[in-house]
Amino acid sequence: MKLKDEEKYDRLITAAVTVLATGGLASFSTTKVAKLAGIPQSNVYIYFANKQSLLEAVYQTTVHQQSVAVADALDAQASLVTQLQASVTALYEFSREFPETVTAIQVLLDDVALKHQLQLKQDDAANQRIQRLLQVGVAQQLLRAVDLNFIRYFLARPVYHYAAGVRSGLYPDTPQALADLTAMIMGAVLQPAAYRAWLAQDQSGQ
Repeated sequence: MKLKDEEKYDRLITAAVTVLATGGLASFSTTKVAKLAGIPQSNVYIYFANKQSLLEAVYQTTVHQQSVAVADALDAQASLVTQLQASVTALYEFSREFPETVTAIQVLLDDVALKHQLQLKQDDAANQRIQRLLQVGVAQQLLRAVDLNFIRYFLARPVYHYAAGVRSGLYPDTPQALADLTAMIMGAVLQPAAYRAWLAQDQSGQ
């Protein structure tokens, strides 16, 4: 794809994210996306076969952006539990900086029928790094032995909700509030013994 073509592709993805975030799936259309991107609607189909193809591209792009933000904040030399804690903070910061992206992800995942059709690229290194971290956590009996998608849900959705609440003034944007949220999330995903050990270490300031 030529540089100019990549620029148009990016504009379409950005516009699609905005349309999803502001109007949801019910009002999503390639017409709205093209208009917002400033590109003739007929040109949309140069880059995407249909609306479904565009939605899949939006999903892959937004999840990748989020995964990179989280993975970049992880210290591979730190303990798995410490990395999970860091992932919550990184995801919160990403959610605050890119609220439309996060909203678009939620809109796509909240549609059960569509969710089954969406797939991530297997070569998404950042996303796979997070997935492997969770797999190791389960294998080491640090994380609860449940479906990894369930764990990822608890690691992400409360953060999304909290970030949205901060933007609307519902919740305070303070270190203590984020610490309380993190403790709740860690309690949900960690095995009881691992959670108690993390909590004791966290409270001791070590």
